[in-house]
Amino acid sequence: MFQKIFNFIKKSSATSILHNPTAGYISYSNFNTEKMQKEGYEQNVVVYRCVDMIAKEVAKVPFVLFSNEKKIEKHPLLSLLDNPNPMQSKSEYFIDVISQKLITGNAYLETAYPDKGLDIRPTKTPVYLYSLNPTNMKILKGRNNIPSGYEFSLGGQSMVFPVGISGESNILHLKTFNPLSKWEGMSPIQSAAYNIDQLNLSNQWNNNILKNSGNVSGIIETGELTPEQVSMFKEQLESFKGSSSKSLMTLPTGVKYQQMGLTPGDLNFAEGIKMSSQMIAFAFGVPYDLVNTDQAKYENLDKAKELLWDNAVKPHLEHIITEFNTWLVPRYGKGLKLGYDEDSVEAISTKRDRKRQSLEASSFMTINEKRLAMGLNKLDGADTLLTEMNKIPLDQAGFGDEIADDEKSYTQSLIQKGYDAQMAEKITRLVYDHSD
Repeated sequence: MFQKIFNFIKKSSATSILHNPTAGYISYSNFNTEKMQKEGYEQNVVVYRCVDMIAKEVAKVPFVLFSNEKKIEKHPLLSLLDNPNPMQSKSEYFIDVISQKLITGNAYLETAYPDKGLDIRPTKTPVYLYSLNPTNMKILKGRNNIPSGYEFSLGGQSMVFPVGISGESNILHLKTFNPLSKWEGMSPIQSAAYNIDQLNLSNQWNNNILKNSGNVSGIIETGELTPEQVSMFKEQLESFKGSSSKSLMTLPTGVKYQQMGLTPGDLNFAEGIKMSSQMIAFAFGVPYDLVNTDQAKYENLDKAKELLWDNAVKPHLEHIITEFNTWLVPRYGKGLKLGYDEDSVEAISTKRDRKRQSLEASSFMTINEKRLAMGLNKLDGADTLLTEMNKIPLDQAGFGDEIADDEKSYTQSLIQKGYDAQMAEKITRLVYDHSD
């Protein structure tokens, strides 16, 4: 049924018993897994939007590979990351991984190898990468906060991925910080649980009000009625309520209606929903302008996208790249380092353009200082300050010399330095603060 599993590199993959992969959660003692899935993600549009937005932004960033600091255009590792497995493209795979991490606080990645008997070496490169469902994973605790293994179970079958004494394994466990556990991560959904409940309950309440024609619950006060009259009155009430009812109802003398519930206006639902949405987005590091249903200004959206990159996308992207450089990249040899293409990130390009424009307008920096601030190499002869008006080197303009008492003498000194008469007069007007 299962093939033998070896200490570090295994022959079989968990996908051999994976039939119907679905999103799920690791089991937490204080949280109901099913409720977290249904109410925390599937039934909450703000959580869904935050997870979807972050995961897609991470997945679309291209990877780059360096060998001894030199960029490599083609490599088997890059090919594997572009086509992780037969069922998922690069985009689908990394959306899966990041979504699992955001929803559950945990993501499990597997390196899979072909079955070629016992001759499987630790240095062999993997054929596929898979994302395993956290619901199906169980951490087998070991010593010194290092697991002894990872157990994958599904449909009554299970297999164990062993872990070496130094943590080597064919399973990479990505997790967020959890102050209560060294083994499992903590989902942002747990931090925003109260706000998620408030938003879900608000939507349910509004939906029930709409089903009841906008009417809230109440009681009917009556006088002395016979049982037959009470029964008839109840039937009339049942036929009257509901959005499909178009009839009119007349209350007998002495009968009064007393409202028991509060209307959405009384509860200030609109403000409550907005506040809950803001806190949920805050828990995921997503600017509220990107999940706000109101139309945001264009300039606000540009800034919000930059904040999304800095607060949410970049940390998750750098986390997985850092772990890959320890777990996956060494299997392809020494001197390799994985990174990402910053030029392809719109938020980084926008910030660079703004920085370049700011530096370009700066008159107190040399060209080389500006180039270094942009991460560029120095140029020969570009270490002199330029004037704001004519971009003339200050030492050539005579600012380092003693200025003559009269303009004519100063102009003549410039001509002696090699300036033509027209340029000398223009510099003189600049020095003596004359307008053109």
